[in-house]
Amino acid sequence: MDLLTQAALGAVVGEIVLSRKLGWRGAAWGLFFGVLPDLDVLALPFLDPEMGIRWHRGLSHSILIIFLAPTLLAKPLSRCRWALGSTTGQMWSLIFWAWSTHSLIDCLTTYGTQIFEPFSDQRVALNVLFIVDPLFTLPLLIGLFLALRQPSGSTRRKKAIWLLSSASILYLGFAFFMKSRAESQITLQVRNHLKEARVVQVSPAPFTTLLWRGLIETKDSYYLIYWSPFDQGKPQFQEILKHRELSRDFQNTKVLDALQWFSRGHWVARQGKDRKLIIIDLRLPEIRDPQNGVLQPIFQWHLSKDPSGHIVAPMRRPTQINYLPTMKILFDRIIGDSKKWDALKSF
Repeated sequence: MDLLTQAALGAVVGEIVLSRKLGWRGAAWGLFFGVLPDLDVLALPFLDPEMGIRWHRGLSHSILIIFLAPTLLAKPLSRCRWALGSTTGQMWSLIFWAWSTHSLIDCLTTYGTQIFEPFSDQRVALNVLFIVDPLFTLPLLIGLFLALRQPSGSTRRKKAIWLLSSASILYLGFAFFMKSRAESQITLQVRNHLKEARVVQVSPAPFTTLLWRGLIETKDSYYLIYWSPFDQGKPQFQEILKHRELSRDFQNTKVLDALQWFSRGHWVARQGKDRKLIIIDLRLPEIRDPQNGVLQPIFQWHLSKDPSGHIVAPMRRPTQINYLPTMKILFDRIIGDSKKWDALKSF
């Protein structure tokens, strides 16, 4: 999830565990440990292309570290100036729950989290929430705002944090329910309209759990289909050719192997205007860009070789996008109007 959500979630944990003893400092400690696992990104500039692809949401998010970090840090931190009044056990609980909820909520997204490191590089991605979902985050922020305005240990403070946290938990339940409905509907549409195809993933569209994206695979192509509970018309499938033959110059290299691992094998290749190879991870959603009339892939790597033969593989994000019309057609698609949504050209 995004850093704001992780900070809010960690602060809520700190408020619940240590507010009676530490007041606002309980939330501050929770916020710190809620965002700490994501500071692994600070190492990215120093890593080679292959390790850079594999690094984020790796060991720092693992079950091993979730138990090891509080075991090593709880006792010394409970004695520091900013945690006086807490016990070792209470600090252990705060670190454990702030760290574990961070990894847990990351597992609910599509990116993938390596919770079994260093024993396995298998990534868990439940595809229930988009990495930014305001309806999950806002109740946490409101709950913190209301709680921190009340005296430590007061009934009103407890009620505020538990009531608004419960709203986020209920929203998660709604997300799981909508995912189940979306999987059923998308699977039915594929069975009725696409032969010899399989549904490889159903995941939420950006910022919502009311619109869901189905990724369908055939031998030479992928297809995208979107489903909303407000849909009424005939389903539309958007074809994306694989063109993996374009990657032949990079076959059996560590970088391409890492990208295949990262994408779980669901990638397509394109040739850029600069003749560089572009690898696109199709698990993660694209940006619908009505201003330019095209789909813009969010996760794409531009591969080339430097004069010494080493592979350079920077990740590129879409640029020069006007997000107002993008958000407008997203809202229209949620409520069932797919005309402009389906008219955009594939990449």
